[in-house]
Amino acid sequence: MYGKRLAYTVKIKDVKPIEGADKIELAQVMDYTVVVKKNEFQPGDIAMYIEVDSVLPDGLDPVLKQKYEDIKSGKELPEATKDEMKAALATVQEQSRYPYFEFLRDKKFKIKSMKLSKFGVISQGILFRLDTVGITEKLDIDVDLTNRFNITEIVQDAEEAGLVQEPRNKFFKFLMRYKWFRALKLGAKFICDWKAEWPGKSDEENVQKVFTKMKTLYPKKEWIATEKLEGQNITIYSYMSENIFGKFLPGLFGKKKKIGVCSRTRNLPEKGFGAPFWNTVKRLRYDEKIKKIPGEWFCRGEHIGPGIQGNIYNLPRTEIRFFDFYQKKDGKFVKLNFEESIEFAKKWDLPFVPVLDEHYVLPETAQEMLEQSDKNTVFGNNLSHKREGFVLRLRDDYNVSFKVKNPFYTI
Repeated sequence: MYGKRLAYTVKIKDVKPIEGADKIELAQVMDYTVVVKKNEFQPGDIAMYIEVDSVLPDGLDPVLKQKYEDIKSGKELPEATKDEMKAALATVQEQSRYPYFEFLRDKKFKIKSMKLSKFGVISQGILFRLDTVGITEKLDIDVDLTNRFNITEIVQDAEEAGLVQEPRNKFFKFLMRYKWFRALKLGAKFICDWKAEWPGKSDEENVQKVFTKMKTLYPKKEWIATEKLEGQNITIYSYMSENIFGKFLPGLFGKKKKIGVCSRTRNLPEKGFGAPFWNTVKRLRYDEKIKKIPGEWFCRGEHIGPGIQGNIYNLPRTEIRFFDFYQKKDGKFVKLNFEESIEFAKKWDLPFVPVLDEHYVLPETAQEMLEQSDKNTVFGNNLSHKREGFVLRLRDDYNVSFKVKNPFYTI
């Protein structure tokens, strides 16, 4: 089961004509704009929306897929005319489990942003009528359809997406159920679920989903804009660990401060797939630095460099840039505000992500923000590369945040 919502039902907010276009028009869902066929949708319709960077399933079984490729290459039906070949390919595609996705085969079923320069519009994601994809029951908005249609995501980094493969050996997989075996195999810091006391997993909503709400609630408020770095989410946290004998002999066996490391979705072992994260932490001595900070802390940042998301910054070695700091107070983690974060980062030598604007005010539309996101990075050794986007955090309440992804960013 795929954990992230990539396809879901939405209500068509508006449909507008595209100047100069006869066969297409622009539909609006939330603050996304999507190019659709003319007269396909009306305002108020319920439709299936699929997000950018989704991958739709290939509905052809291996035999049919090979037949399709053989026809297309001319290996099968070598004397066929173009029309005959087109008809033969269509016959194969009709047998797909998902025939309504077949028009995307040449695009490898990947959903990407499109800029129709001729008409001056941006299309983000794709819309399907419910009856087109075989949904006959009446659905309300915000129904998750990701798993129903086996939709996945374009993944550059399996650990970042939380998709590290489980062991294939059945006996090994069976033993991994037991805490003692995970500790023996992976070391003391074994894989575990996200602890309830920790801050929520870092995954801001896209501007298109929340702009109208944010503009209504905070029309003139100031935001902190930081560059959204392309890497792996990483957290270094400190905690007090009690020796098993400490409960009985606290004078001899007191609590000791220890360090842990997380990706976006899980606690990481020092060995195996967690090693690259830990190696960077130890090489840069962040484990020692954070261990020295009084109290218990949860320091979240971006892991960047060689071997990570194409290393678009041309860094010679891996680095970490921090963006959120939480201190544990009365059993709960409390996030520092912007000024506190900057001061904390400087004091403990924890480099911060690039700050783009300390007094950002929301414009009138989400489209303006998407245009603003389409600029080059200000970080690293490859300043001619497009940036992934930027993140906004409300100056008055640093817990309120969302991201603006550059629709034309590519690795």
